[in-house]
Amino acid sequence: MSELIEVLFTSDSNESQASITALDYKTGTNLMTYKAGGVVQPCSISLLSQHYILAANSTKPLLHVWPINSQQQLTSVRFVLPGRANSVAISPDNLYLVAAIQENIYLWQLSSGKMLNTISKHFQPINCIQFDEDSHFASAGQDGSVMIWNLTTVCARDDDSQKPVYTFNDHGLPVTDVHIGMGGIRAHMMTVSLDRTCKIYDLLIGALVLNVVFTEALHSVTANSLETSVYVGTCDGNIYEFNTDVGAESKEVHIQKEYSNLFKGHKEDTAVTCLALSIDGQTLISGGQDEQVCIWDIASRQLIKRMQHKGPVTNIKLRLTNPDIFKPENKPPKRFSGNLRRMLDPPEADDEDLIEIMVTERLELPYKDDWWPMPEYPFEYYENTTTPANNTSTSTSAKFNATDEDAAKEIERLRAEVEHLKLVNKQLFEVSAKQLLESKK
Repeated sequence: MSELIEVLFTSDSNESQASITALDYKTGTNLMTYKAGGVVQPCSISLLSQHYILAANSTKPLLHVWPINSQQQLTSVRFVLPGRANSVAISPDNLYLVAAIQENIYLWQLSSGKMLNTISKHFQPINCIQFDEDSHFASAGQDGSVMIWNLTTVCARDDDSQKPVYTFNDHGLPVTDVHIGMGGIRAHMMTVSLDRTCKIYDLLIGALVLNVVFTEALHSVTANSLETSVYVGTCDGNIYEFNTDVGAESKEVHIQKEYSNLFKGHKEDTAVTCLALSIDGQTLISGGQDEQVCIWDIASRQLIKRMQHKGPVTNIKLRLTNPDIFKPENKPPKRFSGNLRRMLDPPEADDEDLIEIMVTERLELPYKDDWWPMPEYPFEYYENTTTPANNTSTSTSAKFNATDEDAAKEIERLRAEVEHLKLVNKQLFEVSAKQLLESKK
């Protein structure tokens, strides 16, 4: 088995060679190129487990799907969206797809293609969708607002699903990027905006804990796993690093352009559009409108390597994985049963998703298993026996009146019935589980 490596997925606005490129950034080895997907929209590359890569087209209402080890898209499915997506994200359990189309949020179940919900709470187009590592996701838009949603309540599609957990309206201009740390709803969230501020929120209490003001408009943000160091990319080609403890005495900090913790390598007056950190927190990767991907050593803030692209870089994503998944002999499992539906199903349509199971007699089952001994029902109870011991108990019970004796018999009968139903339920569960597993093969 090959050693795990961090694979870098990048995309740019020039589709002449490939829509997405996967490479080992440490050695520069090109692992795979994904073609015929057009120009990939920023904040729209998502990996489905380790088998598929999904990306939204920047000019058409299409969601492209490639097997991780193939240059060509899937031909069995065609994901047509209700409109051109601004951002796409997949839930951490790889079951749900969330897409931002204009100011609306759409939610699908990937396995069936069923549209579960649509949400319209933003007033202007949404720029990015970002999941935490649990069951919440953030939506940030050009209206300057950031909303936190609970995936479970959104899927339920009731009145409460239309209400976000939190709504933050602290930015005065469009929000350009969002980063959520580790810990689910207990994590910190960093947001950056064209209003030149980076804001840090505590999602557990839903409050702003730090506001960092810069002299340049901000386009991208990321942070290390401990959330002690935050990196922001600006519109002038600079990358600033600051520690989260700078606001220990105040909730607002101003950072001047002469700030020492600065990464300079991109061309001036070109925005740093995307950032990513290696898993060990020692390498920073940045992409910009100057058509370059830069690899930085964080400790020394030295530029290690440049990778030239054919157009402005739109996406950067790192994934720790086994390089063997890119071998052509690997066959990815089937994860899609159909195309994405473009209309919201009525609630009564949920009945179509029920699974019917027919329980047959034991001899008709296609399995050969040892079953528990099944007593006949109703059970037989013998009140009169010929053994001396039983005769003694019979004589003792005669001391009780008829009412007490009938009550005791009824209790025993009910206990026996409960035991019988437990056996029936256990066998029914075994039959149902085996038939479901057999039908999946």
